[in-house]
Amino acid sequence: MKPHIKLLVVVSCVCAIISACIGVFYSFDGTARTVTNIYGQEVNLFGDGIYANDTIMKAGATKGTDIVIIIASSLLLYVVLFLSRKKYASFLQSGLLSLILYASTCLIMGVSFNRLFLLYTLQFGSTLFAFILSMTELLQSQSFDDALYEKRLTGTAIFILIGGCSALVWMMFIIPSVVLGKPMEIIDTYTTEPTFALDLAIIFPSSLFCGIALFKKKAIAYQLAPVLLTLLT
Repeated sequence: MKPHIKLLVVVSCVCAIISACIGVFYSFDGTARTVTNIYGQEVNLFGDGIYANDTIMKAGATKGTDIVIIIASSLLLYVVLFLSRKKYASFLQSGLLSLILYASTCLIMGVSFNRLFLLYTLQFGSTLFAFILSMTELLQSQSFDDALYEKRLTGTAIFILIGGCSALVWMMFIIPSVVLGKPMEIIDTYTTEPTFALDLAIIFPSSLFCGIALFKKKAIAYQLAPVLLTLLT
């Protein structure tokens, strides 16, 4: 692994662990409070910790994601520092980076502005560039034996397709809102939901491409599949 990629990954992991630990453990013994959102609806805010100004549902979901990020970032740090010479390390690295990048995007675009915003920005930037460079390096390498490219990984392809299509569940919230011109039931104090955009604009088409390409035995699909499997699972 090139030194500049390793540095970016380490910065990404350290930022992710710090921000996630603060998200999970920081508290000032605040209490929930009720506010009226821009749509005239009453919404309950969490009222405590770094997510004090987020809704109870958003704060709970983000704290749960933070726990996953602590585990994923710690694992990625171990892979980069001690297992970088292993053949499978590049797949783990890219897959875990995709997970951290997804969570980082949701932090800078999906939660209420808080005192960790600059840390979130550093986390997002370092993770984004680390992921791009890591994927570039991965796609340019010969990671598998030639015999594998002759196998049709039907089960893997189906799993990736189903996992990607699960993003369509968000349409049940989006379509009624678009048709009726009313705010989504789960919009709360926010103006939009970045998770919907990420899943429908990136995860869904990427999964379709990879799944179909696996059926066609395209070499690029064999490289992408481990990364998507890490993200989807």
